[in-house]
Amino acid sequence: MRLFTAALAAFATLAFGAGAGPLGALARAQEDGESGEPQRSEADLQAEAELRAALEKDPKNVAANVALGQFLYERGYAAEGLALLWRAVGLDAKDEGAATTLIDDLLQENAGYVAAGDTMNSDAQVARAAKVLSDFTAAGGVESKATRIRRVRVFSLLPGKEAEGYAAAKKLLTDEPADEALHVLFVEAATAAKQFEDGLDFYAKGACEPWLAAWFTSELHVGRAHMYFNRYTDDEKTVQDYLEAEQLVLQSGRLHPQVFAAASERASRDRAWRGWTRLRQDRYDEAWELFVSAWGRDPKNENAVAGLRYLGDRLYESGELEKARELYRQACTIAPDRVDFWNNYALICRDSGHYEESYRAYLRAVALAPDDPRSINDCYLILLYHLHRDLDLAEREFIRAEDLVRAQFTAAQQGDDEGALASTRSVLGDVLVNLARLYSEQGRMQEAGEHWNELRAVDPGRPELPENGAEPPPQSVPPPKDPGAPDKPADGGR
Repeated sequence: MRLFTAALAAFATLAFGAGAGPLGALARAQEDGESGEPQRSEADLQAEAELRAALEKDPKNVAANVALGQFLYERGYAAEGLALLWRAVGLDAKDEGAATTLIDDLLQENAGYVAAGDTMNSDAQVARAAKVLSDFTAAGGVESKATRIRRVRVFSLLPGKEAEGYAAAKKLLTDEPADEALHVLFVEAATAAKQFEDGLDFYAKGACEPWLAAWFTSELHVGRAHMYFNRYTDDEKTVQDYLEAEQLVLQSGRLHPQVFAAASERASRDRAWRGWTRLRQDRYDEAWELFVSAWGRDPKNENAVAGLRYLGDRLYESGELEKARELYRQACTIAPDRVDFWNNYALICRDSGHYEESYRAYLRAVALAPDDPRSINDCYLILLYHLHRDLDLAEREFIRAEDLVRAQFTAAQQGDDEGALASTRSVLGDVLVNLARLYSEQGRMQEAGEHWNELRAVDPGRPELPENGAEPPPQSVPPPKDPGAPDKPADGGR
């Protein structure tokens, strides 16, 4: 029996294509090399030489073609590896090893193209895998557990064949209810065929161990909940499925302590998805509690942390500044290394008139990202416009921000990323405006004039320029008793 942790890893790969990319092995292998060629060890070179020698001795040997083809595919030479595997099935279409190996690699290619959003090529890989299966059967290949598993995987991805794939998966699991990997396959097939009710009934009546039944019944509830969530069909059913999934997976962990940690992670995942569903219903308080408790169950749950940020943004945009401020204060405690959390918390404090609190939050952001000119600018404008102190410090930091962003702006001008160019121009403009105003306030008119002229050269359309109406600097406001949605100054922001 395969270890349960391995089965879970397989499920993640099957369901979501984790770790794959177009010509996946090549994409992964090239990460470490500057030349675009996969990096190779002496042991690999020796092994490849031996495999090539074996193939040269007998080019029509199916096993030799498969061995070298898979070796090359796994080490980044996907095109040559796949070509050898195709040659192997061409030599003997009914060879199980050649067929199953090629199908596995084609499905990995499919997962990579899916992740890249390339529907045409992803569909092509599935069609090719189906052709390998068809040729295997037509050539008189003997069906085995290995080929039946591949048939399920392919049919789960092939339009019109999902029900057939589910039936085959059910038969496999019925024959071997103790095989954890077949449970993973069954859930994948049931999800593809949308046979959730039948799948749930199977586990309710099945003969497998209680902890396995609880775990994979939970996974079926998750699959159905995801379907409801993505279709916007019934949010209450969605929430109920996620809740049942959480309860069942925790039951599985209690029944089988060896999977308790994995069950806890999944329970956190399901709880966070309930939070997203409540957020979509504008039930903010419930969403907040679910995100916080999901994080508490598993602090590594990035989906829960992302939910906190999104909820805070929604409250900010709707003008509920005091509520958004409290939410982000707690979010910064939950995820103290998130620069974006500290920046957003600081911005909300600024817009609601809590300037000391805003300054402290911006200092935390700058400490986490000391070379981010946006964070530096937004931090020290609090001293200039709102706290009216330590202007020597503000000047020094504005100059440092100017130096940093000028380098970024120059690099962006030489590239073709319009978004980066617009962003760096905006930040540079903000810094120049703040320096010009600081110098004007101190009576240093020549330096102020120089910075206004630099602003004209960088962004002649800035509203702060006299010829464009000379938009005044932001004014300080007291913390509102009944917070509204005050206008934001042009500087800073998220």
